[in-house]
Amino acid sequence: MSIFKSDLLASIVVFLVALPLCMGIAIASGAPVAAGLITGIIGGIIVGSLAGCPLQVSGPAAGLTVIVYEIIQTMGLEMLGLAVLLAGVIQIVAGLLRWGQWFRAVSPAVIQGMLAGIGFLIVASQFHVMIDDKPKGSGAQNLATIPQAIAKSFALPEFAPTEVRRIRSKLLHEVGELHRQQVNIHERLAEHVPHLPGAIAPTDIELEPPAVTMPQLVEQQQGLVEQMTGLMDEVDQLQKLTEGSKRSQRIVAASTAALSHSEAALEGLEKDNLGKALQLQTENIMVLEDLLASLKNHHLAAGLGMVTILAILLWQGFAPKKLQVIPAPLVAIVLATILATVFVVPVLYVEIPNNLWEEVRVPNTDILRYAPWADLAKAAVLLAVVASAETLLCATAVDQMQQGPRTAYDRELFAQGIGNVLCGLVGALPMTGVIVRSSANIQAGGKTRLSAIFHGVWLLLFVSVLAFLLRLIPTSSLAAMLVYTGYKLINVKSMVKLRQYGWGEVAIYAATVGTIIFTDLLSGVLVGIALSAGKLLYTFSHLEAKLSLSENGEKDAVLKLKGSATFIRLPKLAAVLERVPEDADLHVDFSHLDYIDHACLELLMNWAKQHESGKGNLVMDWGSLHSRVDRMARLNQDEAEQLESVV
Repeated sequence: MSIFKSDLLASIVVFLVALPLCMGIAIASGAPVAAGLITGIIGGIIVGSLAGCPLQVSGPAAGLTVIVYEIIQTMGLEMLGLAVLLAGVIQIVAGLLRWGQWFRAVSPAVIQGMLAGIGFLIVASQFHVMIDDKPKGSGAQNLATIPQAIAKSFALPEFAPTEVRRIRSKLLHEVGELHRQQVNIHERLAEHVPHLPGAIAPTDIELEPPAVTMPQLVEQQQGLVEQMTGLMDEVDQLQKLTEGSKRSQRIVAASTAALSHSEAALEGLEKDNLGKALQLQTENIMVLEDLLASLKNHHLAAGLGMVTILAILLWQGFAPKKLQVIPAPLVAIVLATILATVFVVPVLYVEIPNNLWEEVRVPNTDILRYAPWADLAKAAVLLAVVASAETLLCATAVDQMQQGPRTAYDRELFAQGIGNVLCGLVGALPMTGVIVRSSANIQAGGKTRLSAIFHGVWLLLFVSVLAFLLRLIPTSSLAAMLVYTGYKLINVKSMVKLRQYGWGEVAIYAATVGTIIFTDLLSGVLVGIALSAGKLLYTFSHLEAKLSLSENGEKDAVLKLKGSATFIRLPKLAAVLERVPEDADLHVDFSHLDYIDHACLELLMNWAKQHESGKGNLVMDWGSLHSRVDRMARLNQDEAEQLESVV
């Protein structure tokens, strides 16, 4: 009973940690909030039951946001489920083939560089979202435009009357819900249209409309037109209160355009041209986003974001120990939500349906028929590799945090695959093992896998019964939480520690980070792996052999070896030994030697026999070699602890 009680209490803490993260990661990925929550539920209930690391908690992870965002932008949200499903299949096969340990065989410099690169991309994109703006494109573009975002956030504040703020805040909630429903209709329609780059179909696509889906979509679009018509009364009231200010004029113009495009979208659904209908849906979504932009305030959103980050820092630094069991991100999100509600702040809010399962998207025959399989396969492999590496590194860190059962890596990989297959089948985000939730689970007293399972149950119950509370959360506060998360992923200390292993490791780290920022995640990882392989090849083929002869007439000589003495450098070592005088006493210094193989040892031994048959002598400093090995072992232990802190 005591174990059950510990797991129950720990599950509540993990649930409180997971709830804001699931939503924030979904927003950062460009996916509906429901997609992140569904992944958290599956990760808790299903993967928690099967996991090879019982105390590890799975769910959507910040490390995958960059990949998911790219999939959605290039292939469309309707294809995300297939990519995640394929990634899950790859993980299942890898687990069955017992490849779990191999996913950990990546240089720490590459892993840390990958995490730092992801951190930079998250900070760069979510900084714009934190001020209720849109990311500008690539990682480099997002970083370059941060000064512009700062300028927007420091614009002169507007001191609007309470009634004006109330109407604008209400419109933001209502138009946000219309936007969510319009996106849902768009995605339902896109599932029946051949995929094209950008997920926007040309008007000349001639396909037979889906007989079952179209009447439902027409009915939903009719409802949106009616709701949009009803909102025009509130827009008129806002215009009267503000006496026709420039902002109210923009709101009226944007509202009129939104109503017109909603009616056009309805007309497009009632006709037989799916390509034209999808284009009209896309245009209507853009117009609704323009209406939201006319209603919101960048500087107020930025203020809520800064309050969120400040609250996280203060809670972590000054909260009483007894209260620190309450997660800092949750405290910050609750505080920002209270402020936004009390002061009726006109900013963007979370868009989530009353019924979470409205967002479930099971792949249909049209998606399978028109899917870009080559692009999906590449995305799936990248998802599988990154998710598996992050999961297994997290599992290693969990093992070091607790004294319970050790991780069964292949079983954990298999369980993650099952989870991602299920997430793919319902169109949710991919999952990994997450160190933030897992460490919270252990610190809160979790003893068995029940704590992870229960946290999924609490997520399911909360979003099923209390979804209306989530719609009170400002989007900017969730983005601010992710800005802080991205900063933690960058982890400047890890680069400093890498210096212990030489500038080569730092260069690999920097190259990985830079390539990820200026190209993409896959290219960055491949560059890092290639440089690591090149460094390894150089290390095992580079040998410095410096012979020093006594200058005072004595017969002493010192041979200092640095690098790796392998058969590749056998001729070089032999040439140096030939320069040793016949009657010299040679001392071989191993203190800077990383490795010596059998071929070089045999050369030294044979040379020693021949040299000692004359008047000379040979002394090899085995103690310095052993000391070198011990020092490397200590560094490897430090490396493991360093990886734990980064992941």
